[in-house]
Amino acid sequence: MDKYKILLVDDERSEREGVSFLIERYGYPLEIKQASNGQKALELMKREAFDILFTDVKMPVMDGLALAKEVAEAYPETVIIIFSAYSEFDYAKRAMEAGVVNYLLKPVEVEEFRSCMESVIERIRKNRAEATQDQEHQERVQEALLHRVLLSRRVPEGEEEALRELLFAGEQEGCLPVFFEFTDNYFEHNAEAFQKMARVYLQAVTFLEILPGIAYLLLRSPEYKDATRLKEQLEKLLKALKRQQECLVVVGKMVFSLEELLAQLTEMDEARKEVFGYGDRILYAGDGGDRQARYARDIEDVKNDIFSAIEEQETDRIREGCRKLHSSLSASRGLSRIYIQHLLYSIVKELYDKMPQVGYEDALIMAEEFFSSKTPEKVLSDFSAVVDRILTAVPEESGEESELIARIKRFIQKNYKSELGLGDVASAVGLAPAYVSHTFKKETGQGIVEYITELKMKKAHQLLKDKSLKIVQVAKICGYENQSYFNKLFKSYYGMTPVQYREGL
Repeated sequence: MDKYKILLVDDERSEREGVSFLIERYGYPLEIKQASNGQKALELMKREAFDILFTDVKMPVMDGLALAKEVAEAYPETVIIIFSAYSEFDYAKRAMEAGVVNYLLKPVEVEEFRSCMESVIERIRKNRAEATQDQEHQERVQEALLHRVLLSRRVPEGEEEALRELLFAGEQEGCLPVFFEFTDNYFEHNAEAFQKMARVYLQAVTFLEILPGIAYLLLRSPEYKDATRLKEQLEKLLKALKRQQECLVVVGKMVFSLEELLAQLTEMDEARKEVFGYGDRILYAGDGGDRQARYARDIEDVKNDIFSAIEEQETDRIREGCRKLHSSLSASRGLSRIYIQHLLYSIVKELYDKMPQVGYEDALIMAEEFFSSKTPEKVLSDFSAVVDRILTAVPEESGEESELIARIKRFIQKNYKSELGLGDVASAVGLAPAYVSHTFKKETGQGIVEYITELKMKKAHQLLKDKSLKIVQVAKICGYENQSYFNKLFKSYYGMTPVQYREGL
């Protein structure tokens, strides 16, 4: 049972004790404090909140009506009860007409006292429940708004101020977005556990699950301006999670305005698209910003020529371009090792994109060595070996990309009612999960899990038009045993619950 707080104010101790006795006798859920006059009562209320003020009228220093007026203005949520003799009724009546108080006569009649207290406690209980519902509703509205922003990376018209108030008002010192993507529907069964662990390792966190395999954290702690500290905690979090799936983490920068947040989300999405595979990696959006100023024109020209040769599937031209690039990079002393790594890795990724017949596993393992090599010379040596391995594996014709995507989509459309994940799709088409994920995202602009979820949501949207189907049936048809989770996901997509959608038909 909820507990409430009551302040008893009377200059006569015996009167206060009498009321206290009745409260305890009838077991009202009230924590009792006392004051001997209005001034002391007001000082006490400034230090702690009370649900009920129970006050006499005639008292020294500050009388009950003056106290009631002060409390009604400063603490309108506090219910006021005037407790006074009949001869002072005219004073109390004026206060009652102002809508401020309840009134009890001295000496108190037990039944009248009980009726008054039970009525007041019930009113407070209802007010508290309504306030809780309003707060929960507001939180749901805010969460839905953030979902839309994070998914689309744009602000719905007219919602700018609401978002600024939510994210950057008051004492907030900005927020740092962190993106998680799992290979399967990790959050469908582990959202609560993930949120709990994120709070353990990252403290001030707003958790926003977007899709079954995707989530954002908005970190509030200023200590994460230190990238090394954040990386350490993220690594600990990944190790602590009980999971089978690999995970990709993309870390943004601390932002202090809505405009900065949208720009950072775009950078994070670009960083995410550049990744080949998952491998429990932690990437940092915008790492390429400093390197852009150091790009050499001739190196960029060679790279573009290689990309063109890859597009045309001209292996001799690819080999010649890679030899030129090797020579140019060897002669360039102003470029960082990290820049060289990312440049070469982008070429290998492009080869994977356009040549699916490549011996994936061996080549990827070799390409990963780019990021463990200690010198640019070793990176270049590894790169040459990888390119040679890839081009040796490429047959004369390679044109099955579109057919591969068609096969993937046919499989998903046939089996979307099951609990599908990336591993299931990859197994069905006989290819490695990372390759399937990357190729599908490259050609369609969506991840596998995003496509599956979107397909399910569109099917649910269609089925809900048939009012003969219960919502729980629609959820199960679309592959969701947990109706609560289905409702939440539907709302994040369409901005309303399934019930609200049906009511609007």
